[in-house]
This record gives sequence, structure tokens and C-alpha cells, in this order.
Amino acid sequence: MGDGLKLSFLAKAKSMATPLATIDAVAAPGRTELAKVSVPDDRDMFELIVIAFRPGFAAEAPAVSEQILMEEGYEITGSRHTSLTSADAKGKTLDESKVAKHARSLCQTRGETVFCLFMQGNAEYATGFDEQASMLAQSLTFSGGSEQGFAANQIAHLDLALGDNGMLPLAFPSAFSVATNDFSGSLPGTLRLQQGSPDNPSSVILLSASTGKAPSSAEAIDSVADGIISGWLDENAALFASPVLASEGDLVGLKAGDLGRTYAYVVDKQVGGRQAQIRLSLFASNGVRYSVLMVTHYSQEVDETGPFIVRLGGVTGYDLVMESILSQLR
Repeated sequence: MGDGLKLSFLAKAKSMATPLATIDAVAAPGRTELAKVSVPDDRDMFELIVIAFRPGFAAEAPAVSEQILMEEGYEITGSRHTSLTSADAKGKTLDESKVAKHARSLCQTRGETVFCLFMQGNAEYATGFDEQASMLAQSLTFSGGSEQGFAANQIAHLDLALGDNGMLPLAFPSAFSVATNDFSGSLPGTLRLQQGSPDNPSSVILLSASTGKAPSSAEAIDSVADGIISGWLDENAALFASPVLASEGDLVGLKAGDLGRTYAYVVDKQVGGRQAQIRLSLFASNGVRYSVLMVTHYSQEVDETGPFIVRLGGVTGYDLVMESILSQLR
């Protein structure tokens, strides 16, 4: 596939591979189909497309895996993401309320590139498709090229002082810069990270920490979240309006006894139309209360022809920051 990379897997039947491009042809930000693999005379049962994606910044595999399914018209039916650099998602399409096609999207972040294997097949061959997709997933190996993981030059590190709770080592994409940081040695503290130009960042992450226990219930945390979103929208009324809660749930990854909640919102952009996405997590551990807020499509000047690129930067930044914090608390 170029760049010294080889990819191999097992197939149930003799397959035909058609090379389409090499990795060298993928310029950031962009994506290229590297190869197509199918079983001759049985394309409807199983077809595989190998895709290379280079956004030009640290990009997580789960978001890319699910995006490929959605771009192809599939509803996501399940996912098994083992890390931010290894993802596995499944999908289906419907025709008059009946399943028409199945798909599976395997992605790995390897250095500056996200490699994806997108598999699809007609529903009438569901058993054969599942068997082949499972065999491929279990036997898939990469050799040569970059190892699985983010490129070192695309990740930045920062130590935040939490007073009596010591230091919090934080990792985030190097595409983000530190706009403000008032973690000066005692709490409370606030950190603002932003991707893009200082005047028109494409994504913003706000991390706050203060002393105190978590609210006593999920309902109490939800009330705090409502206040944070309301206050943030008041401060940014010239940019955003009309928040809609897209999802909410308990935060996974905390140690036993700790309580946290996570939320996703969609808001209208006041200038230029379109929408922005907000992610918010609230949790507490060891006497410290944390709030992590992320906004994508922050800039009024974002090129909306590539909204996923913008969203991917913010989502990866948010998930990396959350992973950094939660890994220290467990």
C-alpha cells in the first residue's frame, strides 16, 4: 500500500483485490480509497474497501469508523471501540422497514493516518457476511509503517496543578493551543484550549476544576449542567442559540463510588446558519469537581463543505482530555 505498509487477513473464499492508490497519494486533509476486495461472482455477499484518512491532526478511530457508516447511508447498530485508536462499528440500511444491507467499519489510527476497512453486503447473505467480517477482524494484521497510536508530534502534554491533589498530567492534540490557563497551584482553575486561529477557533475545550463533592444524585448533576449550558449561551449569545439536548447518560470510566454525567447538545449558529455541537461532562473524585465542555464549529468562518473534519478535531480533543483525567482517577 506504499510507505512500507502491508495489510493482511484471512478470507473464506478466493478473493480478488483491486489496488486503487497508495498512501503517498493521501494529502492532508483528505482521504483516499486504497483498494477494493471482493469475492468474484459474489460481490453482493461481501465487498471490502480499504480507506486511508489523513486530517492533518490527531484523529481518533471511533469517530471516523462511525462517520464512514453514516456517509454510506447506514444506521449504526452497534460499536466496540477498544481505544481511541482502534474502533469497530456495525450498521444496516432499511428498505420498506426490512433490513436491506449490513456493514462493518474497522478503523485504526496509525501515526498520522487512520486506516479503515469498510465491509458491506446484502441482507440475504447476512450469515456469510458476518462470518467473513468476523474472520477478517480476528485475522487482520498490519506490518511496516507506523505503529498503532497517535503520532507523537500530534499530541501535546501539560501538567495542571490541583493544589493538595497534586498534578494532573493532561494530553491533547497539538493542533490545539493553550488560550488561557489559570491553574496556578490551588483550586479553582480553568483551562481553555482552542483549535485554529485565536480570533476564529474551529473548536474550543474548557476544563474547570474546583474543590468539593459531587452532587448527590444524577438529577442534581443534570441541574448543574443546565446552569452551565445556560450561562455559557448567555456569554456567547451573539454566536449560538436554541440548544437541543441530543443525549445524556451516566459517565463511564469513573472508579467505584464516583458519580458523573455526560451530555451532548446541538445549537444553532447565529451567523451563517448551520449548527454547532457541544459535549459536556461533569464528575467529581477525591474532593475535586471537574467540568469539561467542548464546542465544535465555533468559528463563524468555518468552511461548511467539510463539517466532519471540523467536528473530528473537537471530538478527538475532548475524548483525549477526558481519557487523560479519568485514567488518573481510576
